[in-house]
Amino acid sequence: MSITPTPAPDSPESTPPARPLGDLSDLILFIAGAVALFFLVQFSAASLLLYDAHQTNPHLSFRELSELVSRRVRYNAFFAVPVQLIYYSLLMLLLYALVRGRRGLPFWSGLALRPLPWANVVPTVAAGAALSLLIQTANLLVPPPEPLPFDRLFSSRAAAWLIIAASLLIAPLVEELIFRGYIYSLLERLYGVAPAVLASGLLFGAIHFPQLYPGYFQMLLLCTVGVVFSLARARTGTVVASVLLHFAYNATLSVLFLASPQFRQLAAALF
Repeated sequence: MSITPTPAPDSPESTPPARPLGDLSDLILFIAGAVALFFLVQFSAASLLLYDAHQTNPHLSFRELSELVSRRVRYNAFFAVPVQLIYYSLLMLLLYALVRGRRGLPFWSGLALRPLPWANVVPTVAAGAALSLLIQTANLLVPPPEPLPFDRLFSSRAAAWLIIAASLLIAPLVEELIFRGYIYSLLERLYGVAPAVLASGLLFGAIHFPQLYPGYFQMLLLCTVGVVFSLARARTGTVVASVLLHFAYNATLSVLFLASPQFRQLAAALF
């Protein structure tokens, strides 16, 4: 008679299976919630600005007030960045409700924010810088047909510093938790690694399309960047890798801009 050995307490056989982060219904709920929050934040911001404009210009019609507000906020980093930060904050609350509230999982580890071995940190940062240089070279070879909406936000030195701060301190963590921590993880469990890498990367690029129109080549490049970020997440199993890659990518772009004639012209115009 054979006896089946009892697994050790810390062996894989004795470890209960991890609870799933979610299923397709969770993903649909998150996307629907993200879209609803986007319109809510935009509508609220526009309403406040219209109210303020009406208080100072009570003689103007609604159409005139709308045109006035549109001129004030178009390509205005001091409007776009705070509104984006409010939107990101609400997205993180939605994500917390789905991960912690709906699924009962630890928030950070549930989104694959696991330690990255120190031996991989420097190569990851270097890869992010190299990717940034490669994409910037491609942008110079095939420039957009006209200045992009995102580039027009850099209207002053102060605006540039505000955008750079947000791109380094906020965007890498928040966007990676959303796209590589949540969306990638759900898609990987449902459909496998390759579809998860492709879909999460393309979706990452797609949400930035309004900032890049009509630079279709730039849209394609950013989708490629998104796929590379997702590949880093797939290869390492942790969102920390894609956060570092994203940070290094944005940091390199920021250094290039600060060293460019465009920034020097902004600085000379202000001072």
